[in-house]
Amino acid sequence: MLPPPEARPPDPTARPIARFTGRSTLLAPGATWIEGRLEAGGQAHRIARLVLQGDPAKVLALAAELAGTLPLLPAPHGLDEAALALAERRPPHPRRQGAPSLAGATTTEAAFRAALAHLLDVILAEAPGCRPGMGPRGVHQTRVALRRLRSLLRLFRPVLDGQAWRDWDGHLRDVAQALGAARDWDVFLTGIGPGTLAALEGDARVKRLLTAAGRERDAAYAALGDFLASPAFRAAIFEGMRLGLLHPPPPADPPLPPFAAAVLRKRWKRLKKAGTAMQELDATALHEMRLDAKRLRYAAEPFAALWPGRAAKRFTKRLAELQEALGLANDATVAGQLARRLVGRGASGFAIGTVTGFAAGRAEGSRIAALAAWKRLRKAGPFWKSPENHDL
Repeated sequence: MLPPPEARPPDPTARPIARFTGRSTLLAPGATWIEGRLEAGGQAHRIARLVLQGDPAKVLALAAELAGTLPLLPAPHGLDEAALALAERRPPHPRRQGAPSLAGATTTEAAFRAALAHLLDVILAEAPGCRPGMGPRGVHQTRVALRRLRSLLRLFRPVLDGQAWRDWDGHLRDVAQALGAARDWDVFLTGIGPGTLAALEGDARVKRLLTAAGRERDAAYAALGDFLASPAFRAAIFEGMRLGLLHPPPPADPPLPPFAAAVLRKRWKRLKKAGTAMQELDATALHEMRLDAKRLRYAAEPFAALWPGRAAKRFTKRLAELQEALGLANDATVAGQLARRLVGRGASGFAIGTVTGFAAGRAEGSRIAALAAWKRLRKAGPFWKSPENHDL
């Protein structure tokens, strides 16, 4: 073992920017309750945290047990970041954001566990923003992180051993359903709905439809809030942490680059097949193509770090543009379905029919944009290499 580093003397010029006032209570060996206030810049923020230390398996088991009855979740940032944020009058920076990067990972196990930890952190950071009045960002970012996580499970399915992962994905599906309802109404009320109202120059019947849609969104947010505050959501988070940290490694752990190249080649081949017939695809087939683009993107984003350079950046950017265009077409289709659900809920037949027609026109316009995005993606071509360093 290396000797401990020498303690550095305190900097006489340093000045405290924040302070904590409160108490620390040892509840049991390895379990400490911290409660009090952080104060900085004339502001104060209440802090209440349970700090668990010890063997990881025992710590996670205890945390999961407590979370069955108490509203406990891992903190998305440390106390030092909370203090600095308070002093700088900004929200705390989460530990991780966006898509995971697998730079530095050499095996599939290391890559999977790193991406899993990253995405769980993103969900923990974004979920508190899934509340009415906070805008659609929280729901959208939490949903994207969850979709990336579920795609990750499918991506690494060949090397994930055991029923536990499949059971956990079932719990994640429940979270996705709760998020999906709120997100659909958010999209409706920020896209197709206002677009229809503007096209009809503020028609009162469309205004009443938007009011009815607002009530549906409020109900979806209330149901989502109840779910995110439930033991089921907390159990899903802790189970993911347990599996990521303690689940035994797969019986076969191939090197990451050839594994990644094979996955990307397979998904690219599937997307190309749909793209060649894109002009003839109906709404259902176009939706399937969107899912293929999403699956390829959620694989290309983390794996791009294995082949750094302009080619990877160009491909992932153009793939994101294709998915966005296909997503707009799908959102328009969903908007028509949502409008029809407002029958008998304060919306007139005229308003529902108008919104449905407007959505159909928007979907066709999005198809045209998707065709152009597909051509740009085909021109970019794949960035990944085979073990022999040839394009796949």
